Amino acid sequence: MVPLSIFPLLLTEFGLAAPELGVVASMWNITSVIGSPAVGHLSDRFRRNGALLVAGLLMMAAGVIGTGWSVTAGSLRSLLPFDLYPALVLFAAIGGLGSAVCHPIGGTILSQAYPSSKTGKALGLNGAAGSLGRALYPTIVVILITALNLPYGVIALGILGFIPAALIGLFPLGGARGSTPTASDSVELLDRENKSGIAAPLDRSAVMNILVLTTIAVIRGTFGQGVVAFLSVFIVQVQQYSFSFGVGVIMMIAIVLGVPGQIIFGHFSDMHRTASLAVNTAGQSLAIILYLYTLSNPIIAVTCLALFGFFTYSSYPVFISAVSDSVPPRFLSLSNAIVWGVGILAGNSIGPLVVGLAVGTNLSLLPTVFLVLAVVSGLSTALVAFLPRRS
Repeated sequence: MVPLSIFPLLLTEFGLAAPELGVVASMWNITSVIGSPAVGHLSDRFRRNGALLVAGLLMMAAGVIGTGWSVTAGSLRSLLPFDLYPALVLFAAIGGLGSAVCHPIGGTILSQAYPSSKTGKALGLNGAAGSLGRALYPTIVVILITALNLPYGVIALGILGFIPAALIGLFPLGGARGSTPTASDSVELLDRENKSGIAAPLDRSAVMNILVLTTIAVIRGTFGQGVVAFLSVFIVQVQQYSFSFGVGVIMMIAIVLGVPGQIIFGHFSDMHRTASLAVNTAGQSLAIILYLYTLSNPIIAVTCLALFGFFTYSSYPVFISAVSDSVPPRFLSLSNAIVWGVGILAGNSIGPLVVGLAVGTNLSLLPTVFLVLAVVSGLSTALVAFLPRRS
């Protein structure tokens, strides 16, 4: 989110063009999508999740610090042998690769540290903290940049990333559950692995579970991020509200509701995994459909947008909990990386592109495009019928 916060300054003070800024912003997601499966495989093979998480946090910090370094001037800037645009792309790639670690590995650590009946709650609290940070982020950036000026404000933000990395070093993470194959794995399979030293591949049912979850994740990610990316444009250009009202208030409400939303859905997913996933996905679609049909009543419309944020930013505990019930523990990190790192992030990358291409220069098409995406995402809820019921 760092490049997004300083886009206006990069445009006006440094002369970057909009397509160049788009590449910088996209690079975080691109390297995250590419890196997630590799990170998941390393986690399952070497089981050094704490070290991987520290490495990811340090790479994210390096990406943010490098972004600030890229816009410095004088002797400090001369130490970096790249022009501004290539430097921003490089550090976005580094930060994005680091961010590929956090959700899959964090989900694995929590899934292994807590019993299945409490996994959703743990994931929900973890995700709620992330939503709170996301809501506070714009204010923190403004304060740091105002106090320290642009380059050093961004660099200070990156330095904050060393704090969680240091805490993991002081308080090692992990748990016994899932650290070894469980009783759900057959005796024959374990014998074969012990003799050969090579883990057997995922069976067909587990592969199907991951395929179903990833498909739902891509579809809802495309819908959710496509709407989020163009929601401010719709509010200002189509509905003719002021920019401050449309972006400042409504988006803040939508993001903040992810804090209680993740806790609620984390608790709900401990009781009903597949039902929680279905409600979360269908609710996201229904909220936007109701919003589009209640625009004449601002109070109801804003309430529907708030519900959209509630469902959109509450998906983390739902998906990661579903993964923990769908695959053997020895493939948990790789499966988390595919469902979240590839599914959600790929959908998030595709969404704005799909909406932009569908609308073109005719912004009046935005309601129709939003509606079509909402219907498609809502229909994807039916795929949960192929997921296993928790014993």
